[in-house]
Amino acid sequence: MGENEYLGPRHECFDCSFSRNSSIVKRMKRLADIYPTALVTGGTSGLGLAFCEMLCGEGVEVLSLARRPDRLESKHDFECLALDLSDREALQQYLAERHSDLGSPDLLINNAGYGAFFEWDQFPEEEIARQFEVLFMAPVLFCRAFAPEMKRRGSGGIVNVTSLAGLFPLPYMPMYNAGKAGLSAFSASLSLEYNGTPFVSDFRLGDFRSNFNKAASRDGEIPHDSSRGRAWSQIEKQLDASPEVVVAADALRRILLRRKDGVTYAGSFLQARLAPLFHRLVPDRLLRSFLRRWYCL
Repeated sequence: MGENEYLGPRHECFDCSFSRNSSIVKRMKRLADIYPTALVTGGTSGLGLAFCEMLCGEGVEVLSLARRPDRLESKHDFECLALDLSDREALQQYLAERHSDLGSPDLLINNAGYGAFFEWDQFPEEEIARQFEVLFMAPVLFCRAFAPEMKRRGSGGIVNVTSLAGLFPLPYMPMYNAGKAGLSAFSASLSLEYNGTPFVSDFRLGDFRSNFNKAASRDGEIPHDSSRGRAWSQIEKQLDASPEVVVAADALRRILLRRKDGVTYAGSFLQARLAPLFHRLVPDRLLRSFLRRWYCL
């Protein structure tokens, strides 16, 4: 099998240098001409907020769903409703009510997510369940609710925000890694079934400058001289050196204009361009050894 065959028609990368150069390109079409309405999960901060602001700037009517809408620090041009994606009953009730009132949006962006950083034998069982619901089951249920109607309508797009952590696991974050890897596999399967209508994009992100670490669930202070503490320090260094979230928003815009199934990487030059190649060429045993050294384990 060729390297792009399972990925769909396109397999692209966007790094921060590419994004800066792209700002000089004339925009021939506003996204609102293609997607009048969009639903974005987790739009109160970081990447989700950058996605919502980019879409609003393109004239798209945006609705975001988030657990804490009050975390929006200022007034924005989109509506944000409270919904805890870890509460499956509440999510199913919302989807049933939306189906009868509004139907599916023109664009679905499954962005909501968070990290949980624990030693495995100390990983709370309720946190395992919550990570599974937010990172995997919620996107799956949104897709099940909206994809069939998009197919009948003959238009629409789904962007599942995944992570390089599905290829390069983060230590002490097994549920985050598994959730993102599972969502990538789900996206590939869904794109085979729907064959471009709606298109299904696996948007694999590297590190971006956001509040990811601050929002991560963990058990208090982490001892700096422990294996877990060294790994946490390395993850923080990666975030400190990462691109701004606007880079990811620019890459998202290009995905939405392209309207094709497939995988897109975005992040720094190292993560967006070199890391995927490294993963394909390096044997698993050497990759694990590299990750242990990288995270000082």
